Amino acid sequence: MTNLIPGVGAGSLLNSQLLADDRSTRIGAIYRIGYDEAIVLTHDRWKFDAGGIPRYSFLLATAQNIDTPQIDDDEVLLLRVEGTSPLSMESDLHAVREESLRAALSNSQNPSPSVVLDAEMDPFTKNRVSFTGLRCRILGTFYEDDVDGQKVMEFGADVDNFYATSTYRVLKPVGEGLSTIASYLKPTGRPVERVRIGVVRFSATRRRAKASKQAAAPVEVNIHDFIGHKTALLGMTRMGKSNTAKIIIARTFAISERQRAAGKQPVGQLIFDPQGEYANPNPQDGTEIAAIGVKHVRIFKFGADGSQPHVKPLSINFYSEKQIDAVQSLISDQLSADDVGYVKDFAGASYTDVPNDWSATAHAQRARLALYGALMRAGFKVPPNFRVRVNMKTEFQEAIVGKLGRNPFMQPGTKPHIVEVSASDVEAVVDAIVELREGRDSEAVDFTKDVRWKSVEPIFTTKSQNRNVRGWKNLNPLRAFHSPLTLKDPAIEIYDELVQGRIVIVDLHVGASAITKALSESITARLLERQTTVFTAGKEDPPPIQVMLEEAHNLFSSDRYRDDRDIWVRLAKEASKLNLGMTYATQEVSGVAHQVKANTANWVVAHLNNTKEVRELAQFYDFGSFSDAIISSEDRGYVRLKTLSSPYVVPVQIDRYDVELVNEARAAAGDPPLTPNGEGSAV
Repeated sequence: MTNLIPGVGAGSLLNSQLLADDRSTRIGAIYRIGYDEAIVLTHDRWKFDAGGIPRYSFLLATAQNIDTPQIDDDEVLLLRVEGTSPLSMESDLHAVREESLRAALSNSQNPSPSVVLDAEMDPFTKNRVSFTGLRCRILGTFYEDDVDGQKVMEFGADVDNFYATSTYRVLKPVGEGLSTIASYLKPTGRPVERVRIGVVRFSATRRRAKASKQAAAPVEVNIHDFIGHKTALLGMTRMGKSNTAKIIIARTFAISERQRAAGKQPVGQLIFDPQGEYANPNPQDGTEIAAIGVKHVRIFKFGADGSQPHVKPLSINFYSEKQIDAVQSLISDQLSADDVGYVKDFAGASYTDVPNDWSATAHAQRARLALYGALMRAGFKVPPNFRVRVNMKTEFQEAIVGKLGRNPFMQPGTKPHIVEVSASDVEAVVDAIVELREGRDSEAVDFTKDVRWKSVEPIFTTKSQNRNVRGWKNLNPLRAFHSPLTLKDPAIEIYDELVQGRIVIVDLHVGASAITKALSESITARLLERQTTVFTAGKEDPPPIQVMLEEAHNLFSSDRYRDDRDIWVRLAKEASKLNLGMTYATQEVSGVAHQVKANTANWVVAHLNNTKEVRELAQFYDFGSFSDAIISSEDRGYVRLKTLSSPYVVPVQIDRYDVELVNEARAAAGDPPLTPNGEGSAV
């Protein structure tokens, strides 16, 4: 490598990190340059010796051997190859080449292509036509700066000056030099912990890169870029989005455990798993997220029987007062087939007791009495020794006793107006109340006047404003998701696990879509509620939690984004202030609201198969430069990566999530490693 002028050439840090002989190789010079674009002059022989120059390659341009000391060249320009460019004499040389072929065809007695086209050019002409112009985008400038008395390598995303083209030499970074560029992080005030995510990959064809041993330059990212920020995983199905998500999850877990060991708040991770690919082993990976350890991973799924301590039931006890919010959410969604007013009223009311509000609590209890009666009519199994507590005037109790011809009430305390109704009497009591009200009994009218009762009664009676409705008949599909033994709302239990820094996988691959949708929304609503409570208290920051979502185009569409009450829209809008990071995956870039994408910090873009999605993607950063490759390259795990700390897009082959990565996560938690086949202590 030609030495730079002492005291004038690029600084020592730039030289050691980028320009050293083992980190870059000379491939040409600048032919023409401006503020945005440079044309690089190279030669076939130089390209061959450098192991090829695929499209999207990074190149470096630096001033060399400048005789004028006043000229400052302590900078290195970063270029990216985007295509070819004609040279000034190229057309003349092509004309000479064409004329020689015409002459060969005219003079040869054998006009076959191999004779005419393969005729040897004279060395002089051959050398002249071997020059090529590469059209390169100037991504910015590397330079040195002093920060707190130390030299650091800075990057500016533009060019503040350029010199006569003859003063620039162009190099192709290789090995650690290429890794330095691909892994460069802008200096910020945020914590930095570098983790490997893959290797640099410029093209789908990797033969020459592998032959020249240039296919293994590691790419590192700052894992803190993903914690507390939005990350988009974009690409068609089976293109490696889930694999990338698993890597991020495992790396985040390792950071969380190190934070725990340092006395800091660990990071909880909530994964909604509609296909079961996070909860269960993947044949391609040979392992799963749960292999990190049963102490650290909780799986909530339908049908869990308690045989595995880390696998929890996702079922809800529809008769539990503590789970009434989740029950309301599920029933509201199931009732939506009845396009009548009571459905909207039911969804909008609250059926929970209100501390210090006697009236609201009394009406909530009365509505729950009717709701539990409807559940019994729908065949929901009743918990052992189940009783419904309700506030009811003594005179009204006597009217019901007279109607039934027996006393269905028990008094749990000394207050005569607070009674309990056993499970065997609930339906009869509700029927009696409805009949008394229809008979204009004043106490019954007063008892049922609140909107909460009015919204529940049609579910029990299957009548609304003299119209027949399906009511409780619509609840039949929900029976599979009811367990009378569930003591705690899964949403609350999930949140408690997240605060402890655990990975929680909500396995939704079993169950009707309407049910899994309602459960997901119930869990997310409780998450936002708890985080908001901590945030508004102002005493401490909400605990850091990451949320992983699949099929994001169904959650963050432009139409939904207009509804501030939508739970997923609230998550997208409020996540940052509530210390919630969000990773969302989709194959439909255009299906995600522009506002969500505009606030996305990290982008992982795999193969997309149509120009509409690529055009949408091209509105962000400079992904438009990669449009052709994104459509044409269908290699799994081949992505274009832009992170919060990286100043430019890097083409990367993502590593595979495997046992080795699982063991790194386990080591961070102080657990023993698994064997390569995934066996071992899974504590």
